[in-house]
Amino acid sequence: MFWFIKLGIKQTKINTPISLITQNQKRILFVSAADWAFRIHRLSLAKWLIGRGFKVAVICPKGDVVEELQQSGLEVYEMHLSRDRISLSELFAASKSIIQSIENFNPDILHCISLRCILLGWYATRTNSTSPRLVNHVIGMGSIFSENPRSIRLKMIRGIVDWGLKRAFRMHNSTTVFQNYDDLRWWQQRAGLQSNQALCIPGGIDWHLDNYEDTLNEGRILFVGRMLRDKGILELIDAWGELLKEGISSELYLCGAVDPGNPNSFSKAEMETLAEKRGFKWLGRRDDVPEQMARAALIVLPTYREGFPRVLLEAGMASRAVVATDVPGCREIVENEKTGLLVKPREVRSLFRAMKRLINDSSLREQLAHRLHERVKAEFSDSVINPKWGDLYDNITRT
Repeated sequence: MFWFIKLGIKQTKINTPISLITQNQKRILFVSAADWAFRIHRLSLAKWLIGRGFKVAVICPKGDVVEELQQSGLEVYEMHLSRDRISLSELFAASKSIIQSIENFNPDILHCISLRCILLGWYATRTNSTSPRLVNHVIGMGSIFSENPRSIRLKMIRGIVDWGLKRAFRMHNSTTVFQNYDDLRWWQQRAGLQSNQALCIPGGIDWHLDNYEDTLNEGRILFVGRMLRDKGILELIDAWGELLKEGISSELYLCGAVDPGNPNSFSKAEMETLAEKRGFKWLGRRDDVPEQMARAALIVLPTYREGFPRVLLEAGMASRAVVATDVPGCREIVENEKTGLLVKPREVRSLFRAMKRLINDSSLREQLAHRLHERVKAEFSDSVINPKWGDLYDNITRT
């Protein structure tokens, strides 16, 4: 998260030729915390925009997929972000980097993805009367808002972040987009936002069907996400342990990496010790999530709070049944008893009962999976969501 990030930025354009500004061609500059995250979550939107005549660029840390972004038609500017600690001097450098990319690319819209990028975009443009229109894209509340801070230090950091976000959201040239209505209502009340200052656009997924061999394991339970305590990792392990105590044959697979910059993350050593002691399989970060889902009977997300969890969209696309917690983000996708099962967060017994029910009832699993599949396709595929972004860009550049 933003408060545990060391921001060291030398602004450079990564091997991208200078392009001419086409008259009336809208220009959008995304600000992203990671090139790989942009590829997973926003590249489909960027390609859709390019196909409709937009000029698109992104400023992000240089990683392994920069070349893929360029080959997709984006201009890419480099920004160095690490997740170790805060450095105010390098925060200022990060803002300067965004200013330079704005001068070089001349965007109509600056689309800032995540709380930390929103704060950077606000700081970089706060005193410039000729800044582009700002889109503050809140993709999640993060651990600093999902739980009450316990230490004085975290309370101070939350206060500073809260102060900055309120000002970013209230800027005269900004529009704030949330992924779920719980977050929208929460911030409307907290920051005093008017109805024309904020809206909700859910997350989407690039819909396609993978044709993997039928390797489903009736007892395999899969979690996909970062190894964070507030994802409900410990509750999931304990609930699975209850299944084993009742003699229910099952396997638990956790797919995802640790996040050293997040205070709620397990360490690599902790995960390895837990896996050895409790008997589940920790896969680490994987590039074959669809294949892992094809092998699983059940996808479980016992998180405390989400923005709009992609794993549930992926489960729908893969036609897999899900158990999730009844929290913001999850309840936007999963309708209890219709497209999955919702349970109370932090409750091992509630999670255990839902997992047991679906492991033992393949017919119910198939019904829930089919309905989720149809809902995700109809409501959350990129062919439905991307035009909502196009309409927003058109509207805010006309005003």
